[in-house]
Amino acid sequence: MADKSTPTADITRRCLLVAGTTSAALGLAGCASGDGGAETSDASPTTGGADSAQHAQPLSITQTDAQAAATLASCTRLDGHPMYHLTWEGAPAELGSPNDTNAAAQPTGFACTLFAAADADGAPLVARNFDWEPGPASVVESTLDNGRRTVSVTDLRYVGVESESDLDDKKKAGGLTRAQAYSFDGINDAGVFIGLAADASARAEVVDGRSYIGGLGIQRMVLDHADTVDDAIELFDSYNIDFSGGPGLHYLLADSKGGKAVVEFDAGKLAVIRPPSGQPWMCLENFHMSSTAEDARSVHSRYTTCAKSLDSSRGKISVDDAFSLLDDVRQPQTQWQSVYSLAAGTLKVIGEKTHDYELSS
Repeated sequence: MADKSTPTADITRRCLLVAGTTSAALGLAGCASGDGGAETSDASPTTGGADSAQHAQPLSITQTDAQAAATLASCTRLDGHPMYHLTWEGAPAELGSPNDTNAAAQPTGFACTLFAAADADGAPLVARNFDWEPGPASVVESTLDNGRRTVSVTDLRYVGVESESDLDDKKKAGGLTRAQAYSFDGINDAGVFIGLAADASARAEVVDGRSYIGGLGIQRMVLDHADTVDDAIELFDSYNIDFSGGPGLHYLLADSKGGKAVVEFDAGKLAVIRPPSGQPWMCLENFHMSSTAEDARSVHSRYTTCAKSLDSSRGKISVDDAFSLLDDVRQPQTQWQSVYSLAAGTLKVIGEKTHDYELSS
């Protein structure tokens, strides 16, 4: 399965990254967009911006020494994107100390597209384009100490690996043990999917008594702990979501029972958007859905392209056709395309080549 060829391009642009040990300090990251402006509120929001105070408590991602060594030994190059594959075992994510190092991502002008629908048999599936800066990526298959299994895709620059040559540096390659923390899209063995996109308007107000968690950290908490979309929403509603140092985010949730929702923050408040009655699909692009009526979304071309196609098929689409639809909204900076079948627990992901994964029993 491994492809040992040398990549043809170097990674020349750096992200703001965090150094660390096996216990990961997880921060904020996402697919940024030029759409939308800052939203004002009378509440005390946590706001984006490189100079903002970092409130989010990092996630503690813990492995034994043997588990960490096995993760490093599992690293396999899949294609010339470059895309890799890792296996990971360890403890479910927990919040770390507020005094630990935190990480942030630089905002960019790029975009993402996601949609939730179903295959011909009515089994839920979710598809996404991850559109951002070029960089190495990895599929991460995880088995948690409590038996939960997940599969996700991550941008390896967030663990300090910016090019294939970094894997020859023992210290930089050691960051692969933290890849579990940085899931940009993924599914767990209960059939819960979560994926993010940038929402430049997102500002989450502070609720007294709640712990702070980063905008990317909440994704790993959902994968490690949620059994349904409603469970995932409860997790969102139990933390202060902090977007400091990076773009605001919103999220597409779906589960194997057909549940689906978009979660975002409207005037600081958690907003849960469900599909209209009788609509068997949902799409997510980089505009603030809470304040954008359905008839006003036509100006957003990627959303409209997906919505028209899914509406005409009544929300039914094959995996191959899902990739074709992703191609229709592909951007020059699309880094990977993924389609998850939620009931079957499978992932088909395309970097330079196509790769298939199934949650092992």
